Amino acid sequence: MPERRCIATGETKGPGEMVRFVVGPEGGIVPDLAGDLPGRGIWVSARRDCLELAVRKRLFARAARADVTVPPDLADLVERLVARRALDLLGLARRAGQVVAGFEKVRERLAAGRVAVLVQAGDAAPDGRARARSGAG
Repeated sequence: MPERRCIATGETKGPGEMVRFVVGPEGGIVPDLAGDLPGRGIWVSARRDCLELAVRKRLFARAARADVTVPPDLADLVERLVARRALDLLGLARRAGQVVAGFEKVRERLAAGRVAVLVQAGDAAPDGRARARSGAG
C-alpha cells in the first residue's frame, strides 16, 4: 500500500503505522481502525503524542478543509478502540487454533519452536513470566 502523511509530524509511513480518521456525517472526527469507512482519510501516526498534538493544534480541521468536531478525549477513545480490536483479533486467532493459553500449552509450543508472539499478563508473577519466556517448566 502507498505511504500516507501524518498530519501531526509530516512524516510518511505505511498505513500499518498510522491511524486513519474520517469526517462523519455530522462533521465529527471518527477513528477508522478497520480502514473501511467511506470518505477521505486523515492519517495520524499511531502514537498518543502525535494524536494529542493533532487535537491541540486543530490539525484535523486543516486536513479536512472544514470545521470539524473533535472529541477532547479522542486519544483515550482511540486507545480503547485499539485495545478492543487487539482483543477481538486475538479471540479470532484463538478460535482458529492459532493462539493457545495456559502455561503447559504455551511451554509445549515454545519448546517446539512454534511461537511467533508471546503475550503475557502485565500483572503475572515475574518468575512465571521468566519461566514462560525461557520455555522452562
